[in-house]
Amino acid sequence: MLQMTLIIKGKVQRVGFRYSVVDFVISSKLPIVGHVRNMPDGSVHVLAQGDIESLKELHRFCTKGPPRAEVREVEEDVVQISKPNFSEFVVLAE
Repeated sequence: MLQMTLIIKGKVQRVGFRYSVVDFVISSKLPIVGHVRNMPDGSVHVLAQGDIESLKELHRFCTKGPPRAEVREVEEDVVQISKPNFSEFVVLAE
């Protein structure tokens, strides 16, 4: 199992980015757990755990985001983990 951290920069807050990420994971039935949250610097932070193919799909979605978003940059970090630390994929409150 892998853990992927994404930092998405650009116009990504106040455009429904976090909820669109959760909707994408759920509607695509991706076996991913973790969370998404806004950061004080205006970026969005995604922490996702799952298989490589599911994480690639999530990454592709996050490079575009919802229609009103303007993604400028996506920083990515992927590490191997032994088991998931979460039971679902959710939006964390600010």
